[in-house]
Amino acid sequence: MKKFQYISAMILLVLGLASCESFIDNPPEDKISINDYFKTANDLDNYVKKFYVTLPGHGSALLPLSENNSDNLIVATPNSVLHGARAPQVGQWTSEWESIRSVNIFFDNLDQVQDDISAYAQFLGEAYFFRAWFYYAKLQKYGNVPIYDHQLFPGDEDLFKPSDPRTAVADFILSDLDSAHKYLGLKASTGNARLNKEAALAFQSQVALFEGTWQKYHAGTDFGTDGADPNKYLQKSIDAAEELMNGSYQVGIYSTGNPDTDYYTLFGLDNMSGVNEVLFYKIASTSEQMGHELQFYTTRRTRDMGITWSLVSSYLGKDGQPYDYMAVAQGTKGNDFLNQIAVDCDPRLHATVWIPGDLRVASSGQIFDRPFLEKGSEELCPTGFQVKKFSNPYSSGAGADFGGYSQTGRIYFRFAEVLLNYAEAKFELDGTVAYEALNMIRSRAGMPDFTVIPQQQYGAQQLDYGYAVSDALYAIRNERRVELALEGQRVDDYRRWAAASLFDGMRPLGYPFDQDDFLNPNGSASFTAMVNDDGLVDYFQTQMPNGYSFRPDQDYLSSIPSDELVLNPNLDQNPNW
Repeated sequence: MKKFQYISAMILLVLGLASCESFIDNPPEDKISINDYFKTANDLDNYVKKFYVTLPGHGSALLPLSENNSDNLIVATPNSVLHGARAPQVGQWTSEWESIRSVNIFFDNLDQVQDDISAYAQFLGEAYFFRAWFYYAKLQKYGNVPIYDHQLFPGDEDLFKPSDPRTAVADFILSDLDSAHKYLGLKASTGNARLNKEAALAFQSQVALFEGTWQKYHAGTDFGTDGADPNKYLQKSIDAAEELMNGSYQVGIYSTGNPDTDYYTLFGLDNMSGVNEVLFYKIASTSEQMGHELQFYTTRRTRDMGITWSLVSSYLGKDGQPYDYMAVAQGTKGNDFLNQIAVDCDPRLHATVWIPGDLRVASSGQIFDRPFLEKGSEELCPTGFQVKKFSNPYSSGAGADFGGYSQTGRIYFRFAEVLLNYAEAKFELDGTVAYEALNMIRSRAGMPDFTVIPQQQYGAQQLDYGYAVSDALYAIRNERRVELALEGQRVDDYRRWAAASLFDGMRPLGYPFDQDDFLNPNGSASFTAMVNDDGLVDYFQTQMPNGYSFRPDQDYLSSIPSDELVLNPNLDQNPNW
């Protein structure tokens, strides 16, 4: 682990933090000049290693928490994006471009390297991947942004260039990923904690699906791009996925033959190095002060997270057919309801939501007895559906105090997502249902083969995307939601689908509350939840009586910081900001 996190203080100061002038005009004696640094393959290796540190970790349960700005999860305060309360950004976005400038320094100095390219091909591939990664974040957040393939200096004319169309940005990202795939080593040789060809293909399938569906569903709006060809990107997503599925790569679905537990186990592993499904992940290590708080917030506290009724009710029954959650909720409530759906429904539901009787902390024998509806700050579960996914009761961090004791791996790309990307892109492009790919995912969970279900059979659980979708596409999207729940994908999904109708004007709900689960020894109520007319927990009932107020003409993108528009008058603000 140390070899991937190591980079000297001198190099960080010179190449990451020092200004252009400080090492060009008057280089300090205790720092290395760029002209003296990029000489060997080892120099390039050390330089790109610092970008691994910038990749997001689990932190304080940041992965499930990131879906707070979707219809999958809430915390104690309504999300500002979903509620249309996000203010325009002020200041500059200089810090947001530091990583792109830094990786461009790498490319600008390649001609100084004296070693043969065969000695540094892996590091070159990593640089291409990281630039694609950094630019993809810009594409997701802002859409149109300027493309820079070299470092900028004060007075450079390109500092004042207008934004490039988002399709040009997407093309630039996909081109960089082509180059990354060319130069990176196979996962079999690099491992899955370092970038590899498999990860580059997985990322390419994700980016191309994102842009293809964005352009399809935002066509004719302020968020679309004139002349864009969605099918070009959908085909690129298919091509990348098929290369990974059919080529000589180390891929698969994690399965030990235990469908009731395999899906759950995957996300709580510390060491994921031997898991073929995990194409690229981040190692955590308490011995090197690189632990995190994930197990603290999934086995002991909650960080105020609660899974929504909307997500829970999207899981099918174990027979592969829609399950009538509302009918069950009318006669079975609280803990009894949780126990019933765990028995009746897709095992991935039990892997995602704590059920009474579940082992929380093995070392102390702690058992989950009821949701933390009545708890205070950082211990509250506002919906009754408490986050279980990513937990591991046998982890050294399970039940531990705050202090970075968790070592659970953070997955960036896994093969199941590639299969889902492929299935969606394939159907969007030519109407083909990729049954074989979808059945690989279903099989791990012990679910029946994928079938296309008429939407009316979903009953009260049927979602409204704001436009008509075919039964097959509805089922494919539902499978994606279930398989990738709380992994940070749902936000991008509703945005690229232009599907704010999923939650706009509605309040997120929880499970059917049972007062009998919250009684004092004398029989009086120890806690009473706010519920709606159906008896479902309605935590935001008073905070937003009219539901979310997402602004569909504005909130699909973020605003460009105001000072940037003054500094560069050639930039255009995003729609309706």
